[in-house]
Amino acid sequence: MIWSTLIGDYELNIIKIVFGIYIMIKSRELRGKSLIEYKKSLQLTSLQREVLVGTLLGNATLPPTSYIKFEQNLSKAEYIYHLYNIFEPFVGTPPRIRNIPGGNARPRQSIWFRTYQHPAFRFYNNLFYIYENPNRKKRVPKNIPKLLTPRGLAYWFMNDGTFSRKSVKTRDYFFSTQSFTLSDQKKLQKVLYEQFNIKTNIHKDKNYYRLYILKNSSNQLIQLIQQYIQPCFFL
Repeated sequence: MIWSTLIGDYELNIIKIVFGIYIMIKSRELRGKSLIEYKKSLQLTSLQREVLVGTLLGNATLPPTSYIKFEQNLSKAEYIYHLYNIFEPFVGTPPRIRNIPGGNARPRQSIWFRTYQHPAFRFYNNLFYIYENPNRKKRVPKNIPKLLTPRGLAYWFMNDGTFSRKSVKTRDYFFSTQSFTLSDQKKLQKVLYEQFNIKTNIHKDKNYYRLYILKNSSNQLIQLIQQYIQPCFFL
């Protein structure tokens, strides 16, 4: 549930999320010249850049107009608020809940926010997207070895990683990379091995592919990312 009220120049959002937790966040009410001048003062930090690379390898999106949209299932609200705190200077409106009609499945809810349009994101637009007439598609940048850090790897996992439980002690870890081409999957496979010593196989998933972490590399993955993983995720 969301309640909003105006206090001075801010809109105060009181949001009830999972587990009955209430969070109060102010919207930044800037318009026209004030917003233009404010955005001129913004620069991406090294932390924001690392997180951005990981989330763009995952399901974060960057439209041609150069803003970032983050969205997750409502059960991951804690993670969305964590991302919001990282990118808050670039955000005007706090996270919102979206009702998604079920169609042939059950209706569900997501939680999302988007940044301002900003020139700082154009660099990543050119890196992560390519135009193949008439479509615009996400791709893996050629310089991904220089961009991806252990922190970025953790955010990639939180966005698009998953596991299946084989037993109480055994889990199979995957990256849901179905949106990338097979050649891009091979780029990711190479950087995971050469940069992080993580061995993977590329598994066919219907008409697409995803990266499977070999069992003898699972501990290496966990050791690299666990310090960055948010409590709402389980390893």
